[in-house]
Amino acid sequence: MRVDIINTGYYVESMPSIEINGNKYSPELILFDVDGTLVDDSHRYSSLGKARYSAFKDNVSGRAAKQWARLAGVNPENWTIDPTGPISKAPRRDDLAIAGAALYLEGFNWYEAREKAEELYEIADEIQARSFEPQLYEGIKEKLMELHEAGFKMGIATNGVTSITEKMMEGLEIKELFSVTIGADMVDKSKPAPDMIILALETVKVENSKVVYVGDQSTDIRAANAAGTLAGVAVRNAFEEATESTASVADFKVIEES
Repeated sequence: MRVDIINTGYYVESMPSIEINGNKYSPELILFDVDGTLVDDSHRYSSLGKARYSAFKDNVSGRAAKQWARLAGVNPENWTIDPTGPISKAPRRDDLAIAGAALYLEGFNWYEAREKAEELYEIADEIQARSFEPQLYEGIKEKLMELHEAGFKMGIATNGVTSITEKMMEGLEIKELFSVTIGADMVDKSKPAPDMIILALETVKVENSKVVYVGDQSTDIRAANAAGTLAGVAVRNAFEEATESTASVADFKVIEES
């Protein structure tokens, strides 16, 4: 945002815009999904699958690990991941329910199974933190810095866990660029429900009609539309319900209004 002096002698705020596919938007807040939008998820879930499999195998049994992998969408023979499966798409609480089910099938009662699942996922989180370094897509950090310097408020709304997401953003040296981070653990319903987006805009006190939400999945766009945002922008994929579709956030063009 820039402040200019006009002939009356008063100061007026000059709002920047972003241009996508030749169309201009002037949001007060830009919200982003994380995995597949800002962070390259091509190897992250494979690494997470290995970590969780090891946690099950080493702390319960190999059979429990295989049961969990089948339910979660992980192939332990080559560590490929079902891109539509729970490990890559489900919020943490749903993922934990699946892990609990695997343990229930191994003889745990349900309450013990859920408690053990949380313990195993925490162990896996520690393994993941030691063994995998997340990477931003090319040009993302530079574009986020440009957007921040232009005066845009930015935030995160992700089906991931808030604390894990914030720690990852800190490691990527971009945490300070965001005014708010909302994970699925902070709301009752995850995407495609609009709850995360609504909580984010309430937190930074911005109207929904002045918010642009950016994500790579149809659930992101459905959430944006349900929240009544200015635009739902799809990256890396094209969806009919998206306001705009583009290859990358790095393709956004910042326009300083005069």
